[in-house]
Amino acid sequence: MNVNRLATATILALVCFLLFIYPDPQGILYTVLRYITFGLLIVILYQFSTSDPDTIEPITKISNPNITPSSREIDVQEDIHDQYEQLLKMVFNMVMAINENYKAAFFMLDGSGNHLTIQSSTKDGFKETIPTENEVIQTILLQEEAVLFQQSDVRDHWNGLFLEKSWRGSECVLGARVLYKNAPVGCILVQADHFSTIQERDQSLMTSLGRFVSLSMVKLDNIEKLSLDNFFHYQIANLLNSMDIQSEVHGLYEKIRDLCRSFFNFDKLTISAVEDDDKHYKVVLQDGYRGDCETKKGYLIASSVHGRGFRSTDTVESYNITEDYYETGRFEEGDLEEHPFKSILSVPVVINDKVEFCITIEKQKSYKFIDSDKNLLELLALTFGSIISWQKQYWKMHENAMHDGLTGLLNHKAFMNRFAEEISGAKRYQHSIVLAILDLDKFKRINDTYGHLCGDYVISEVANIIKDTVRNIDVVGRYGGEEYGILLINTDVEKIMLVAQRIIDGIANFSFILNNNNVRMTISCGLAEYPKDTDNLKKLIVKADEAMYTAKGKGGNLVSIYNNSSFEAKGLDPSV
Repeated sequence: MNVNRLATATILALVCFLLFIYPDPQGILYTVLRYITFGLLIVILYQFSTSDPDTIEPITKISNPNITPSSREIDVQEDIHDQYEQLLKMVFNMVMAINENYKAAFFMLDGSGNHLTIQSSTKDGFKETIPTENEVIQTILLQEEAVLFQQSDVRDHWNGLFLEKSWRGSECVLGARVLYKNAPVGCILVQADHFSTIQERDQSLMTSLGRFVSLSMVKLDNIEKLSLDNFFHYQIANLLNSMDIQSEVHGLYEKIRDLCRSFFNFDKLTISAVEDDDKHYKVVLQDGYRGDCETKKGYLIASSVHGRGFRSTDTVESYNITEDYYETGRFEEGDLEEHPFKSILSVPVVINDKVEFCITIEKQKSYKFIDSDKNLLELLALTFGSIISWQKQYWKMHENAMHDGLTGLLNHKAFMNRFAEEISGAKRYQHSIVLAILDLDKFKRINDTYGHLCGDYVISEVANIIKDTVRNIDVVGRYGGEEYGILLINTDVEKIMLVAQRIIDGIANFSFILNNNNVRMTISCGLAEYPKDTDNLKKLIVKADEAMYTAKGKGGNLVSIYNNSSFEAKGLDPSV
């Protein structure tokens, strides 16, 4: 009930008292006033009875109560706030993974809905508030995909986004909207100093990031609504807060198990995951009763009681399995006779509209699970799904940011980061590493003669040949346009010569079909060894480069070792 209605009801009650009870006046005037008052009373009562239910306002910002926690409820609110702060940190980590030179900020609508307010940023330079009528912002909020703007194209609206400074005109901003219950409530802005630094891949990644944050906002809201009742909900909030987005999923299974042990009475707990074929599931964790299933073994969804959880998004509940369900097996046909169970409560874990996991508790005796069991297990499944969803989105974006979109190899930055890690490990364990730098011979003729699509095809096929030739422990990256880098771990140049030779031969003998033409390519390879040639990463690259250019100087299609003789491959002449 709002303040205005409360005041109106109070005044009306006073008038009714004076007109109907004390004093008891007579006359036509008082009679008319009584009828009018009576009519108003009916109208107000009708309005009270048909008033709109409370609606959920879009999240504008989750604030941390500036008070000392005096109850569990306040602790939970702070945990939700911590999770929100972790979400913001995660957003910026993802942006930096895309390009460490980007400047990023996260904005959300304020209470009025007329401005976006900055929540956090990686660097200064963004305005604290931005009017929603700014055309750049309006375009971002209305577009499903991330939108790119160059400063010279939106000069009139650019200064509404950033603090005043001297702009060259080549700067750009990339914006991705954030939704809450299908309504735009904010955006992520990424500013780059030159439009050429933003790749098409980056726009796709920013779109995914916006959708990821949108999903996260709803999940945080759901958890907050459900986290204010009792100690179990408090533990759920702690589960969210304790899980690192980069954590191993098995650690999450164990936390779910520990919570179930504390709050549910069961004979067996099972966490199951759907297989890639969507026809089978496997048990990833079991607790309690043993011997009725095997972890990692595939069980049919269509013909088992446990498979019911994967067939719909509804909770599976029964205190007499054999009477309620037609299946004769919990996991496999006929296993109910050998392992008799009567009661089951199985909650699907839905991620992106698909059941991917089930959390199931069972009892051997007939037992009707109470409503609180069902509600708490459903809350646990919701939290579990939220964390898995966040982790999947993170690793997908992490992988996209680390790998070259054309070849699937590590991109230059990721390759160099891995290079530094391997050098550090080799220094610690006294291992040798061979760096191979490979560059396609006379590649420009492919683009000039057959076009860039054919050039992309050649680069991709060469990457496949290299990947198929080296060991799993070796690291392959796309070092440049038509240049590749390989880290050959715990070996030396003498041992690796045969591998390098196989790469040279494999490429020279491969038939590249370009516009119905059978074309041959060759490649030049330079090798340098750590720490034999140098213990400095940058110098090792220089030496491998020198060896590669030595091979090219001799006509290509060669493997050349730094400061040593070159070895001619058994491939074709590079001029073919």
